[in-house]
Amino acid sequence: MNTRMSITVLAIAQSLLFAPAPASVLAAPADPAVPQASASAPQCSTMGTSELTITCSYMAASPADSRSAQRIILNRAVLSFNTSDESQMRVELTFSKDSGSKIADRRTVYLAIDDAKGQNHVRRPLPHVDFTKLEPGKPVTFQDTLLAPAFSSGTYFVSLWIPATDPASKFDPAHNFILSSIGVPDPATGLNQIAKFTAKAPKRRGSAPKQDP
Repeated sequence: MNTRMSITVLAIAQSLLFAPAPASVLAAPADPAVPQASASAPQCSTMGTSELTITCSYMAASPADSRSAQRIILNRAVLSFNTSDESQMRVELTFSKDSGSKIADRRTVYLAIDDAKGQNHVRRPLPHVDFTKLEPGKPVTFQDTLLAPAFSSGTYFVSLWIPATDPASKFDPAHNFILSSIGVPDPATGLNQIAKFTAKAPKRRGSAPKQDP
């Protein structure tokens, strides 16, 4: 009896010793090289290499984050132009207003393009953009076409500059109008950054083959 009991205990011990461990499920770690986009940040897509079409959408900022009582929101922007040659840049901007007060003063809205060093390359007025036409909760799209230069290789930032109507305060960033869209206004410069793009160096054309005399 004792021998059989010893054999049984030994068999149970061996089965426990060599039994496979239960598999554990581990979540795959997030790749630190892949940026996690915020749902509230400006969403932009760029098509083309030299013939660019940039399309961006934006979300309204919280009223607490707005510097002005007149809240104007940039909802969408579409820019089409050629980076390698002088071209006609087509600009389409959609704005809305969520404040009830009427906008009485018409400010001139400029489109500005600066390089990564802060040097300005484009500053053109957008004559069709008129904030006095905005009504609460009704988006309005304005379209303009302006002349844009060829861009050297590098990164560029597109902004809307909306200075004060008073000439004495036109170049004072503290008096610039700041849009109420998340990720757009830069209170330090008084600019509203709406997009960025990278211009690539144009491909060099190969020299013509020499002909034998």
